[in-house]
Amino acid sequence: DGPTERCMVVPYGVNSEVKPAETRRVSRSKLRVLTVGTVGLRKGTPYVLQAARKCASIASFRMVGGVEVSDTVQSRLAEHVDLVGRIPRSEVEKHYRWADVFLLPSICEGSATVTYEAMAAGLPVICTPNTGSIVRNEKEGFIVPIRNADAISEKINKLSSERKLREHMSHEARARYEEAGSLESYRERLMNTIISQMGDISE
Repeated sequence: DGPTERCMVVPYGVNSEVKPAETRRVSRSKLRVLTVGTVGLRKGTPYVLQAARKCASIASFRMVGGVEVSDTVQSRLAEHVDLVGRIPRSEVEKHYRWADVFLLPSICEGSATVTYEAMAAGLPVICTPNTGSIVRNEKEGFIVPIRNADAISEKINKLSSERKLREHMSHEARARYEEAGSLESYRERLMNTIISQMGDISE
């Protein structure tokens, strides 16, 4: 075991070809909220459902990913959420382009790749601290407590009613990806961390 003070966290990056949708700012009657990932407890699916119920009048919800819940739960979800199911990676981009906001209220996670992809697509992100993302609260989106559908609903309402805020966070999300979420930025951070640690050892 080594000293904890020498441990450094270096968030990784992803090579995303997803670009922000040019037509996202067109006015719609409902906000489009997207979740990408396995439909199950670990990704916070129960809280997506609760938020979808609370925000039914202002937002449409879509979940893309394999479904790992019982038939009964799946039926309840389908009443309020468009369940796309598992699709090829090549088809995920069109769903990022469909969305206005990305939601991932994970209970347990490493560092979810989909949050990097969502930012690359210029989507404000609503996530939990357990999602392991590089999202900064109230900059590229919102970080909400785990197991808290009320907090999710509050942020969805805010993004629905404040178009300028949504557009600002969209811009910030793309900039954050380019600055800290790409593979190139990860390479630079990792090398700088290694070099700094080697310098500390030599001293």
